[in-house]
Amino acid sequence: MVQKAARVCVVGAGVTGLVAIRELVAEGHDVQAYEKTDDVIGIWRNVYESVQLLTSKRATSFKGYPMPQTTPQFPTGQQYRDYIRWFAKEAGLLRYIRFNTAVVAAVPVDGGSRGWDVTLSDGTTEHFDALVAAHGHLWAPRIPDVEGRFDGPMIHTSQYRTPADMVGNTVLVVGSGNSACDMVTDAIASGRQALMSLHRPTWFVPQSFFGTPRADLTYQPHFPGSSGDELSHLMVKISVGEPSSYGFPQPSDEDWTARPPTFSTLVPYWAQRGRVKAVPQIARLDGRRVLFVDGTSAEADTIIWATGYKAPVPFLPEGSLTYIGDFPARKVGGLLSADFDNFYFSGMCSPRGGAPHNYGRGAETLAKLVTARFALGKPLSTTIFADEAASGRMDWLLAHWVVELEAAEAKLR
Repeated sequence: MVQKAARVCVVGAGVTGLVAIRELVAEGHDVQAYEKTDDVIGIWRNVYESVQLLTSKRATSFKGYPMPQTTPQFPTGQQYRDYIRWFAKEAGLLRYIRFNTAVVAAVPVDGGSRGWDVTLSDGTTEHFDALVAAHGHLWAPRIPDVEGRFDGPMIHTSQYRTPADMVGNTVLVVGSGNSACDMVTDAIASGRQALMSLHRPTWFVPQSFFGTPRADLTYQPHFPGSSGDELSHLMVKISVGEPSSYGFPQPSDEDWTARPPTFSTLVPYWAQRGRVKAVPQIARLDGRRVLFVDGTSAEADTIIWATGYKAPVPFLPEGSLTYIGDFPARKVGGLLSADFDNFYFSGMCSPRGGAPHNYGRGAETLAKLVTARFALGKPLSTTIFADEAASGRMDWLLAHWVVELEAAEAKLR
């Protein structure tokens, strides 16, 4: 097969856009990225002040561009923003980005097989051979529809900035993920009591073992099969304990690999000191009283929804994209559209670990997919990957995700 360079449009120039640009350019493609803001920091433009990275600086660094040695093991939000900007400049990626320009519409020509007509916020339209959605999946809040009325403030974590956004003495945080834990710790640090409503039980895990960030430990690859995961699970039980021991719902051992754990030792710490209490799912709201599905209730002054996000693709024709749950239908580890030809996703997944490192690895496969598509001359979804079922999956264990990517790359050779 003879390789053909493609003219590729990348929508968004945050972390997921930057890694896509780099790998596509390295593959020899003609790349133009559009970023609606004047910066490359993406979602990190609008995060709460107390945010810290949950993964180490080594695991979070872009390939070939380590963070400075003076950076702490777990950087602050501001340090991470500065690092992303530095990387974009040092890697020579700014020349491929047109800032303050949004993609307002992308229309597939012959289902994408003859490319994409991309309309920009300045009213112009450009034609591209391929389209890469790198617009992020952490910007459209998913808030459950709960019966009743709450008389206090209710905000989603995407709207939260500082404890000044909290009102009163008791804050109810809905969710059990990493952002939920940050909300709980901010509430407690500002002198409040916290309630934590969990949809399902979760394992709370430390960010480090033996003083070393978990992602930097090297023992797991030396253990056969799943024994490395089992050892990690045992270490969590020894160091943090069973969630039931500090009054939280007890997850099963199978949940250890089936669902993402929660990176927090502060929630168990404060739970043992009576500053945060686990409560069931919300059944109904009644003024300042919150009624739970088990028939119990509690008073709350502020509700914070740490309930995640939907992942719409707003620049595609309405109704044209298949969604499985709240997420687009994709193949090949979340990289390849199941609906359109020459349409790819960068970062439309959450493999557990540092984002630039993980999304960078995905971008390597993405670039190979684009190359293979133009060498083959036929849609990948209905040829090479025709036997793969479309999925709305977002969460992968990183090691399992990489195996899937390597298997896909092997099919392209």
